[in-house]
Amino acid sequence: MSSHPDTFSSGEAWFTEDGPESDIVLSTRIRLARNLADFTFPSTLKPDDAERVQALVFDAFSHIDFPERYQCVHPNNLDFSSKQILGERGILPEKDFNQRNINHVFQDGLKTFPCSTGLVIRTDGRLSCLINCQDHIHISSFASGYNPHILWNNCKEIDFFLQKHLQFAASYDFGFLTSAINESGSGMCISIRALLPGLLQQRKLKEIFDLVIQKNCTIKPALGGTTLPFGALGSCYQISTNSSFSGNEEDQITEFTALLHLISTQEKEARQYLFENKNTILKHIIYRMYAIARYSRFLDCSEAIDILSTLHLGVSLKVIQGISKNELHAMMYRIRNAHVDFLRKTGNFSFEKDVEQDISLMIARLRAVLIQELVENIQICF
Repeated sequence: MSSHPDTFSSGEAWFTEDGPESDIVLSTRIRLARNLADFTFPSTLKPDDAERVQALVFDAFSHIDFPERYQCVHPNNLDFSSKQILGERGILPEKDFNQRNINHVFQDGLKTFPCSTGLVIRTDGRLSCLINCQDHIHISSFASGYNPHILWNNCKEIDFFLQKHLQFAASYDFGFLTSAINESGSGMCISIRALLPGLLQQRKLKEIFDLVIQKNCTIKPALGGTTLPFGALGSCYQISTNSSFSGNEEDQITEFTALLHLISTQEKEARQYLFENKNTILKHIIYRMYAIARYSRFLDCSEAIDILSTLHLGVSLKVIQGISKNELHAMMYRIRNAHVDFLRKTGNFSFEKDVEQDISLMIARLRAVLIQELVENIQICF
């Protein structure tokens, strides 16, 4: 792997880029689930068979065009920090938010699986293939904003290539066979991370949850919950398709896009209502978070996420200038624990004497510095 967490090759990481619908959508992932014929699902896979599946997939990628663009990785051989970085990127699956503490620097936040996992990562970090997780193969592609067709094409290209070298489990009636029956068919899952501060402030999230469930999708806090009903840390929610059995991939993308359009319209209306009718409350929220960002000496990960989400709200309403949405999107990843710890290890930083002996304090201190540099030149224009 590259020595720099922002990229697996030269150039910027994908999450530093702007993307469509970026007022609402932080990022999109499309994932294809596949299983090899003549092997049981990973939950009952014997260790020798798990190694065989991994070897077959690794060997297939050795025949791909430009194989040097793909790195085969054994996650169990990586150090703790490297694995957590991959989890914070979405490449390795994290535990559900209620099973981990996002502020705990040394907590293992990754899901575990019955058999040893393997991983193939394209050198730009935009595409990965996870082996022996819930299914034998999960092909995933990532992008900023909402860009499903590009991601689907990325995944489809790898899927078609692997089908030339591997036999996937499938049937005429059910399509591709997966360990979860609702994911059979196309095997595709579309997932976004969306910021919904307006709807949260207006206490209208219950209607959104009902709408998402009605459309056979799921919605949950992406990074952590709050004490508010239907609340989420940073007003950040993960919305995903719940079934891939009905229709083809294009149909599923079309239906999900229509759902996103409904949510996006309501969120933009809620933000505008805040601006026009709750201006004092909006000022309080933005100025309070700006003060915390500007003057704090330590910031937990959850505090930084709330700050970034509030700044994003201000930028979308054009009351904050001097910073771009993609800068805020990128910082949502860079303030996570493993990313900050990597920067601590590789950067040339001088910490105060009462901080330098405690790694947790150093990470919280460095995170505060990153946020302060981010807000240094912004202007609040009410």
